[in-house]
Amino acid sequence: MSNDICDFIQEKKNQSVKFDLEAAKKLVDRAEYLGKSMADNRVTTTQIRNVYGTMKKLEMLGWNNRTARELWLMKPRLAYAAKRQKNVEELKTTISEAIDCVNDAESFKRFCQFFEAIVAYHRAHGGS
Repeated sequence: MSNDICDFIQEKKNQSVKFDLEAAKKLVDRAEYLGKSMADNRVTTTQIRNVYGTMKKLEMLGWNNRTARELWLMKPRLAYAAKRQKNVEELKTTISEAIDCVNDAESFKRFCQFFEAIVAYHRAHGGS
């Protein structure tokens, strides 16, 4: 699945529109699957708020060296959350894979969109 995530996050300028749309659809499907799975496993918004809140703050700052550093530091937070709550493991794995794919402002923007989609689907499927 990480290839699909990276395909979307690291969209290349020379990729066809068809490829980009297919990558986006796969990513949305993955976000919905993960959001539903988290809701079914009773992952609460509180459990993901710390990491999601950090991502939103970084998004407001825009892409720079500090943002890149702070983004990478989200991985230990996710690991800590997953260790405390086993039902967060799948989120940790997916978001960590997505972080690995971020290398510039555009890929960071797509990472934020992916994370927002996960949270939206979590709520849509009854996550509290």
